[in-house]
Amino acid sequence: MTVPASLRMPAPDAITLDDIIRIYEALRGQMPAARSVPGGPRRTGRLADILPHVDALVLDGFGVINIGGSLIDGILDFLDEAEARGIAVMVLTNGAGQGADASWQKYRNWGLDLARAQVVSSRDSLEAAWPSLADGRVVAALGPAARPLGVGGELTLPSDGDGLFDRATAFAFLGSAGWTEDHQNRLEQALGRGGCELLVANPDVSAPVEGGFTAEPGYWAARAAQATGILPRWYGKPHGPSFDLVLDRMAAHYGRLFDRRRVAMIGDSLHTDILGGGAAGMQTVLLTGYGLFAAGGADDMIDACGITPDWVVAGF
Repeated sequence: MTVPASLRMPAPDAITLDDIIRIYEALRGQMPAARSVPGGPRRTGRLADILPHVDALVLDGFGVINIGGSLIDGILDFLDEAEARGIAVMVLTNGAGQGADASWQKYRNWGLDLARAQVVSSRDSLEAAWPSLADGRVVAALGPAARPLGVGGELTLPSDGDGLFDRATAFAFLGSAGWTEDHQNRLEQALGRGGCELLVANPDVSAPVEGGFTAEPGYWAARAAQATGILPRWYGKPHGPSFDLVLDRMAAHYGRLFDRRRVAMIGDSLHTDILGGGAAGMQTVLLTGYGLFAAGGADDMIDACGITPDWVVAGF
């Protein structure tokens, strides 16, 4: 199932919440099935209220830790309280342009007391899968500002220029910073010729920033799928391997296994954080005071999409 031709795609600088939900819904056939939550979500005003019900937390980045370049008020106190209760903490972000190293350093600069092993990115999911994908492929790392994967024979922008789109047989979409309509047209032409794959290391359609929403690799991949009929390969939330990876790394870091039913995935997106966390067997917490639903509409979207979190929490 690919993206229907009838779906209206917004301009990348004019994306609204309704657009984001429509695009995600068009991709639902490529996502895990939604889990039922009998009785609907529990509701509370403070994220700290969930702490007695969990042994571990997995946090999204954008919309939970930060909005754009600003740390969300209350996150540091919340993490201090979680630590005082002995609750394990991990971060699982769909940011793939620079990878988990850059995210971890950013969090450290903001004062989050996290070890490097506590931060996992969707890029890690692609890199973990790469040995099974690499044979015979000429990969192009997409995202002019993205850090290359570092694999043999890799093509990059802008180093390999226009010829990259003619030579590659697999396109790894890592980041959207610096991506242009010309890049998109060349990618769609290459995919339309056949014999190429699109590997999407960041499934996010958009991310919240102050004053609006960005166009992330998931948006550009959906446009490419609509234009060419190709089915992308997705890495990161909501897809299962990213949740398996973060739970494996949490067990390694803390030296013990965790019951998934006592692990909470906290995020602001129904279609990545909540859908994926629920399908992975975790508790899910939709944070509505920041991120995608900061201006409201969460309850209507829960009903419309049939993606129900275990918790709906207003803020910190």
